[in-house]
Amino acid sequence: MPTYDYKCASCSTEIEEILLIAKRKEPTKIPCEMCGGKMEQVMAAPYFGYDNIHTRHSTKNKPPGWFSDKIKDIKKDNPGNSM
Repeated sequence: MPTYDYKCASCSTEIEEILLIAKRKEPTKIPCEMCGGKMEQVMAAPYFGYDNIHTRHSTKNKPPGWFSDKIKDIKKDNPGNSM
């Protein structure tokens, strides 16, 4: 389920809710718990785990050893292939 951020227009109190997409507007109908002000949905950047993403400029962009061994085995078992 997605996470949504909300902020009070009066006192700037922020809350975070995990809701179904269909229910993402419900917290805007409830007044702020601190001051009773209007809650508004805040646009937030989605979270991505960048630990496993490698670019062509990355130093860790080498295939793992087991992968290289597997390719060698495939080439040996299939002579004349164009891998």
